[in-house]
Amino acid sequence: MWDGMRAAFRGLGNFRNLGYAYVWTNLAFVALSLPVITAPAAYSALMRVGHLAHTDPTEADLAAFWEAFRGNFRRSLPWGAANVLFAVINFNNLIAFASIDTPLVMLLEGLWFVAALAWLGMLLYTWPIYYEMSDPAVLGAARNALVMVLQNPLFTTTLLIMIALLAAVSTVLVACWLLLTWGAIAAIANAAVRDRLERYRARSTASP
Repeated sequence: MWDGMRAAFRGLGNFRNLGYAYVWTNLAFVALSLPVITAPAAYSALMRVGHLAHTDPTEADLAAFWEAFRGNFRRSLPWGAANVLFAVINFNNLIAFASIDTPLVMLLEGLWFVAALAWLGMLLYTWPIYYEMSDPAVLGAARNALVMVLQNPLFTTTLLIMIALLAAVSTVLVACWLLLTWGAIAAIANAAVRDRLERYRARSTASP
């Protein structure tokens, strides 16, 4: 839990320090998400700027956003379609069976809810992991994101709760979605992935 909070605050600190880059990127992401077909590439580009903000701050700008958007447009489409399909099926199941309270249905609802949390964690981690890979591949990044979720359930849940609180505040202050919130999520996601990778690398170095 504390690790998740620390990673989230690390991400928000990075967001504060490089606010100008995140604000412009946030605006570009919102604009390019309006035509739904461009939303997956826009999300990948948003995460690219977040990654650079942590690793090479001088390169975190709109130029990097556009480069990632163009480069990832085709490869991000299957990823986006798969995520939409999963979300529709999973949340449709949760809604359709909400009024039924038999033990079997309650068990299934619990499994669907856990699956939804794992899916949200994968959404958060996939592209930050992609940009950390020496030979990046979206499918490989998604698989690694799932492993990260399964190995760090409390860490991931803490991050999702903090992002949910951020989303609640942004819904009250609607302009935040336009200017700040998506950039803050990108900052948190990249901070979280780097936190777990740093811990993994430290353990690997310490092992005989």
